[in-house]
Amino acid sequence: MSNYPDDWGTYYFSCGCHAAWGCDCNEDEPGNSKRPWLANSDFEFNYQDEEWNKIITVGTHTCRRDHKDGYIKKGQRYMKTVIRYIDDNTGESRIVTRKLKL
Repeated sequence: MSNYPDDWGTYYFSCGCHAAWGCDCNEDEPGNSKRPWLANSDFEFNYQDEEWNKIITVGTHTCRRDHKDGYIKKGQRYMKTVIRYIDDNTGESRIVTRKLKL
């Protein structure tokens, strides 16, 4: 009997793999996140930011009056996009609205 453990020379990875030759898992896959069920609701996983995102609405509008921020003026056409982000670690959610002049 030796004092060496059974897994001597192997390495454990955050995805759950353990192998001496390295991990070949694709980290961008939603299955490697903490909330893989969000992929079923058409959310996309961004591995670098560890966030899920989904475009909720995209709409084209004509401005009726000047916007408070001064970016869009009365009569101009713009596109409004609403995106929901969910943090993979904490589960916190935020909604971001973006405007683009046409």
